[in-house]
Amino acid sequence: MAVKITISIPEDLHEELKMWAERTGGTVSGFFADLAQQRLDADRASRERLARLVAKDRAVDPEGYDQRRAEMRERMHAAQKAAAAKKVNAA
Repeated sequence: MAVKITISIPEDLHEELKMWAERTGGTVSGFFADLAQQRLDADRASRERLARLVAKDRAVDPEGYDQRRAEMRERMHAAQKAAAAKKVNAA
């Protein structure tokens, strides 16, 4: 079952997509569905690869893994704080 959604894109891009659809025998909806599926597949593959690497890293050096994980969390929090501060200063 397909779900109907509404998106906003620049008019010139829409025209290009319509011409692409005519040339290829596809549809604009099909284009977006394929694009979404490709992005989801790539994200899934990336997450699976990361999970395998993390599991391997954890198995090789469990104590070092915990330390690296804590350091990564600290860096992520610092980056989030910096981004929030930058956003406030820009406003």
